Amino acid sequence: MMMSRTGYLLLLLAAPAIAAKKGGTAGPVNASSSGNVKPLQFSSAIQSYTIFDKSALTSPEYASPRRKFLPRFRTGLSAERRARDVILDEERRGLLQDDDSVSSGGSWAEASAAADEKKKKAIEKRVEAAHDAAVSGYDRRVAAKKSAAAAKAASTSQYQFVGVVNDGKGSKGKVTWYARKKPTNSKWSVRLVHVNRDAVLRDLFVKGKVDIFGKYTNEGLDKAAFAAADNGGDAVTDADETQQPGMKPLVKGNYYVKQRSWKNLWNFSPKRMFTTPSGSFWRERRISPGLYTDGTKVYESVYRYRDGKNGLKPVAKLSDFLASPGLGYEEKMKVVQRLKGGDEPDLVVEK
Repeated sequence: MMMSRTGYLLLLLAAPAIAAKKGGTAGPVNASSSGNVKPLQFSSAIQSYTIFDKSALTSPEYASPRRKFLPRFRTGLSAERRARDVILDEERRGLLQDDDSVSSGGSWAEASAAADEKKKKAIEKRVEAAHDAAVSGYDRRVAAKKSAAAAKAASTSQYQFVGVVNDGKGSKGKVTWYARKKPTNSKWSVRLVHVNRDAVLRDLFVKGKVDIFGKYTNEGLDKAAFAAADNGGDAVTDADETQQPGMKPLVKGNYYVKQRSWKNLWNFSPKRMFTTPSGSFWRERRISPGLYTDGTKVYESVYRYRDGKNGLKPVAKLSDFLASPGLGYEEKMKVVQRLKGGDEPDLVVEK
């Protein structure tokens, strides 16, 4: 997998630091960062949008516990209230017969209390029977709706469609659609899936599954830059950061991802280990001391021992550096030819 990113070329100038006094005294620029930039926020690796079936959204089978309990509970309470209203109406009309039989073994008060308790139990039993009948009828109706919804869903939607959103780099369209047989208990028919490739690669890199390698290529100067280089740097001026400056070469970074496995010795390379060490855990490897240029300004390499970080301190403009009387003509043209010729950059600061 190849990726590209624009960087800035920094060429090591094979000249004494005679222009250091001509530049400003600005603080060092950290070579490992691009300035005041917002922190990266990585999103989920796979983002999906699912369109559920209408029958699944309205079916009681997929309803929440609250939606299942409240209608059933309301049905039972309504049946109890209607049964109690009927009993009160029968008492007012005198349809309920009181049990006047008194046992011979007790007093009248005890017999009356026993009769009232018997009457209350009869009423509660009647109300409970009404509640059970109403709830049973409600359960039967819900079961009938479930079977009808299942039959309707089985007859209307037999496939599931999944659309994968493409990144636009290939010849395919914006969305690639796939279809499969719909499982029995599935409740959706259409789903869009967007794979965040950057998040997937970062996750694999953090887990140690892959390694990312990069190679920077100097593509040289454009026509305006060649004209400025032919003038020996006289036309070098500070341009807008969004435009290509007069003598600032364009550097492209090509990145590729390589999987770690025992077949390739987990991407281990003795040559890379001894030639391009990156330093210890908290401290960066020091860059070569000297002067560097990106085609517009001249920088001096610095190293902050407190933090173990590299830096580049701007010391002069390239036009002032090339106009310095202390620098020979051959050395000046050597710098210009390196900018024109597309040499491999000595140092790249990504931005």
